[in-house]
Amino acid sequence: MKPVATAPTRVLLVGNFAGDRQESMLRFGALLREGLLTAGHTVQLAAPGPVFAKLARSYRYNGVPKLLGYIDKFVVFPARLRALAQNFRPDIVHVVDHANCATVTHLPFPTLCTCHDVLQIRVAAGEFPDRALARSGRAFQRWILGHIRRVGHAACVSSQTRADLLRLTNWQETRTSVIPNGLNYPYRRRTPAEAAIVLAPLVARGALPASVLAGPGFILNLGGGQWYKNRPRLIALYARLRTLVPDAADLVIVGKPLDEADRSLCDSLGLAARIHVYSDASNTELEALYSLASALVFPSLAEGFGWPVAEAHACGCPVYTSDRAPLTEVGGDAACYFDPAAPELAAARIAAAWPDRAGLAEAGLARAALWSPSLMLERYVGLYRQLG
Repeated sequence: MKPVATAPTRVLLVGNFAGDRQESMLRFGALLREGLLTAGHTVQLAAPGPVFAKLARSYRYNGVPKLLGYIDKFVVFPARLRALAQNFRPDIVHVVDHANCATVTHLPFPTLCTCHDVLQIRVAAGEFPDRALARSGRAFQRWILGHIRRVGHAACVSSQTRADLLRLTNWQETRTSVIPNGLNYPYRRRTPAEAAIVLAPLVARGALPASVLAGPGFILNLGGGQWYKNRPRLIALYARLRTLVPDAADLVIVGKPLDEADRSLCDSLGLAARIHVYSDASNTELEALYSLASALVFPSLAEGFGWPVAEAHACGCPVYTSDRAPLTEVGGDAACYFDPAAPELAAARIAAAWPDRAGLAEAGLARAALWSPSLMLERYVGLYRQLG
């Protein structure tokens, strides 16, 4: 590797197809671009655009539109990227989402990808016996893994993700680094009055219940309907917690609507009026929710990093989460841990620790400095200069 230099670096960032609406990846790419430009580096952010996908009446990540999007991402875009790179002459090409490594393996420049998680690759490899992908899905994940292997270096967002990637690729450790994520929004603790001002319009139009503005504070959960977000056990955990903690208020889930099975479970447990889902929270709304909540309860079965834990820390929201890496990496000594596969035991663990919510909140605020975007960018620049 070359010695670390101090001159500005020329970085070609390869971003995600906007039509897929992978908001966290889009924000991550924008954060890198803005931070690097502010630090005086020369940066271009290139991403696939709709060409064949325009033939669909409306784009969605399913069916024929999805296939047309694949043509745009993995056939049309690499040719455009090759011409752009030859003109730009980057010191390093950084793929901000490891799933898109196929777009850069043909480039004659040093390449790096950020590996956020390898959950779908692990599913395809049979590491989760109760999960399954169709044959085409397994083939696609093997294809992604094959192209990750051809990239020069991977920056993993957690030590757990790094260990998973090393096992799957059989790489030497020197081809990987660990660079934890920095928050892609400047989350901070808001006073109850400030948070209420943000959320009051949502309550007025019925998007959130009035209980979010009343005491005691609600319990918060974040995540889509993916299997690893563990919603059925979250609902069962919450049902038990209500019997153990007298002031356990409503549960607010920020994410996709509950599916039919989860709605039926809520009904059977008599929780339909106590569990509320809000699907389109902005960063300011999410910051207000973290700031007003009694706690974040996050029983995820697997993660690549664990954004909600870091965001909750920054807002002074007490964290109760799974006793599995990388959530234990992110939570450190500022979270209460439980087994996400055992809802009754998890509820008992949370109930026992419930009186110490203020201590968890203060520990989280102290830990939030670890998720500084400037610290993340500094680490990436150091890696660029080593690899370039």
